Formats: sequence, structure tokens, C-alpha cells
Amino acid sequence: MTVHAPKLLTPEEFASLIEIAITSPHPTIPALHLAKLISLGYVVVTAKGPVVTGDGLIRITESE
Repeated sequence: MTVHAPKLLTPEEFASLIEIAITSPHPTIPALHLAKLISLGYVVVTAKGPVVTGDGLIRITESE
């Protein structure tokens, strides 16, 4: 059995993840939050700006 443990985010970083998910195309979040979200695989930067990945969406829904 595989157990999926969510990677830890501070409440502020989690709020930034949600802001990226709902704000398009230029969310206003701290650069350090964006860097961490990218390094965890929750966000990718495209030509249209930051976009939440499938893993990022799963992370959001796991916290509800």
C-alpha cells in the first residue's frame, strides 16, 4: 500500500498556491513562495505565467 504524505507548506505558502490556482496570469506572491512551489513540483512557469500542476491541485484538495 502506498501512503501519500503531502509535502509541508506554511499557511502562507499554501495561500500562495491557491492564489496561483485562481489568479491568472500574474498572481502577486512572494518570490520565495514561488520558488518553493516550483521546487516541490506544485507549480510550473509557462509563457503565460505560473500554472498549478496536477500535483499542486491534488495538494489543494487534500487540505480541504
